[in-house]
Amino acid sequence: MLANRFKPGPDAAPSRRAFLRGAAVGTGALVVATTVGLPKLKAATEVAFPSAPPQPNAFVRIAPDNTVTVMIKHLDMGQGNTTGLATIVAEELDADWGQMRTEFAPADAKLYNNLAFGPVQGTGGSTAIANSWMQLRRAGAAAREMLVAAAAFQWKAPVAEITVERGVLRHAATGRQATFGELAVSASTLPVPQEPRLKDPKDWRYVGKRVSRVDSASKTDGTAVYSLDVRRPGMVTAVVAHPPLFGATVKGVDDAAARAVPGVLDVVRIPTGVAVIARDTWSAIRGRDALRVTWDEAAAETRSSTEIMSSYKEIAKTRGHVAAKTDKKAGGAKR
Repeated sequence: MLANRFKPGPDAAPSRRAFLRGAAVGTGALVVATTVGLPKLKAATEVAFPSAPPQPNAFVRIAPDNTVTVMIKHLDMGQGNTTGLATIVAEELDADWGQMRTEFAPADAKLYNNLAFGPVQGTGGSTAIANSWMQLRRAGAAAREMLVAAAAFQWKAPVAEITVERGVLRHAATGRQATFGELAVSASTLPVPQEPRLKDPKDWRYVGKRVSRVDSASKTDGTAVYSLDVRRPGMVTAVVAHPPLFGATVKGVDDAAARAVPGVLDVVRIPTGVAVIARDTWSAIRGRDALRVTWDEAAAETRSSTEIMSSYKEIAKTRGHVAAKTDKKAGGAKR
């Protein structure tokens, strides 16, 4: 096999973190994975990695149609992290931005955990880019070196003479060139570089620059799939009528009109209001609008924003509670 015949040359650089390869020769795709642990952030962007071998996380898939798909382990709630994370991979790959695609990672906290949160698959606190930065740089750099190695083997050329620019590999001496897609199958049989060489920041083409968002088209033409669009067999939908004031509770409810709406299955009181359960979202909304709820506002928050702010300012003048004390004489021990 090609993997047995190829030996990385001196240009194939190592990383402290081992990369694992998911070879998808059957589907003709190059899949690259990185190994990461389950650490906590030491600082805002500094990650402490454990030395024990952890589970692999697959991040990059290069298909024969020349598309590069980045597995996104964070939710995109409009902040654009799908574009930002794809940018990191595109940078290290030297890919063309037009060939970049994204796909949300499946639910698997061991493989796609948020390094800032521990063994939890989550999004928040502006951690998406910070904790994925080195993961995705290494994944992109490893994929690039595998593609270069495949090209060098096919063309019988030194690895150092192969250049990559905008998704095309070239060998100037012979005039040969190939796209990522054309080399994906061959590259997928090669060993993953232990320490792929990362680009010098002065050579960055995408990071820190303006690029078009990868999700703009799908959000514009309606092809984007949101959680609201997902339908499962036997699935029902609940819509809640919430109180108009914080702290208000349900005093009474007349649900006759709501239950008469076609598609409504049930009306249930819950701690935060009244839920209308229906066969579909529109029926649930119509049922919720048909409810006649009487709210008990005796314990509700009725102050205005100005009054609440004034209260906060007065509280700020008082001495707060002590969370911990440090004894300097005892070597900084907390008590």
